[in-house]
Amino acid sequence: MKLSPEMSILIKASLGDACMLPFPVSKGKVSWKKLRKQAKWNQVRPLLLENLPDPGTGNQASAVVADLKEFSVGQAVTNMAFSGISVHLYNQLADNGISAFLMKGALWAWMLYEKPHLREFGDIDFFVAKDDIKGSLEVFAKNGFEPDSYRHYLLNEKDTSNAYLNTDYQLPLTPVEENTLQSLEIQWNCSYPRYLFNFTWEELCDGMIEYEIMGTPMRIPKMENQFLMMLVHHAGVEQWDKLKYMADFIRLLRLSADSLDWGYITSTARSKGFYNIVMESLGVASVFTGQDYTKWADPSQSKKYPSEPFLSDILMHWEDERASVKTKSLRILSYNLQYRDNLKTKSAILGAHIEYMTHWRLLWNKWVWYRGKASPVSK
Repeated sequence: MKLSPEMSILIKASLGDACMLPFPVSKGKVSWKKLRKQAKWNQVRPLLLENLPDPGTGNQASAVVADLKEFSVGQAVTNMAFSGISVHLYNQLADNGISAFLMKGALWAWMLYEKPHLREFGDIDFFVAKDDIKGSLEVFAKNGFEPDSYRHYLLNEKDTSNAYLNTDYQLPLTPVEENTLQSLEIQWNCSYPRYLFNFTWEELCDGMIEYEIMGTPMRIPKMENQFLMMLVHHAGVEQWDKLKYMADFIRLLRLSADSLDWGYITSTARSKGFYNIVMESLGVASVFTGQDYTKWADPSQSKKYPSEPFLSDILMHWEDERASVKTKSLRILSYNLQYRDNLKTKSAILGAHIEYMTHWRLLWNKWVWYRGKASPVSK
């Protein structure tokens, strides 16, 4: 396998100029049009602009640089606006006694990046204790955000509301009026329960730390749980499909690897059956940085990571994008059946998917919604 010259530029811009390239780079002239397309797919346009090598002269290069500047300026303004909204909503939730914390992009942009605007993100995510979902929705509604029409439909069907909350993990909210923020999301688990990446509120909030955003202190999960939540989302669900995810991960490791409680991380990952994904991911980070991060989780170095297919698939998706699908369910299932720890875990995942199919009222109402023809199942 060879990397395109465009991808080599993106990797160095996103992970640092001193990063290593795991494969040789194809010879040839840089296509600025391709570079722009890859940067957009991998969601690293501000990082590319910040660390762009001298583009030289030429109309195509100038046009791409101009596009990057325009997007990055807009992203910087948006990120600051979203950060202000995040702080406001966090305070509103806290004032109403709602158990919640800010998570993912809106937090990691501040926590992990040299400048918050360098991380592309388009929505705000809050993790909410399951028992507080109803209360949180009231707070968000007062601030102009409500469930999208599809989830509103499921939540208001008597026979599907509990089933939806027990089989899903996230609830997108949309603004009821014109708003800079077009997507606000709450979660009460780290992924769909049927993939067995389940964490309780108590697990995630054990040993919380304080982090300040725009002068406001926020209570957030400790760094070990930030690591685990990132692994679940970026690897277990998204399969490292975008370079942005690896940029997050390597920054977290550079910041905290030598101070993390690796015993806690590895025991938790083993108990939930995704230790192998942790090790594969640490192996990829090691390949790009030249730092042996696998030793923290496996001092005995009992197995070599990453495996060739794990790394090659990641780079292929960065290079060529990933085919768009209506639902990622089968893709996520296939990935987890390939990379989870053992037969016991994989069998349990299959069993959980079969059990999910027994929620026939929920599935029927989902089908009704998408089809828009038949009447919902009788009560």
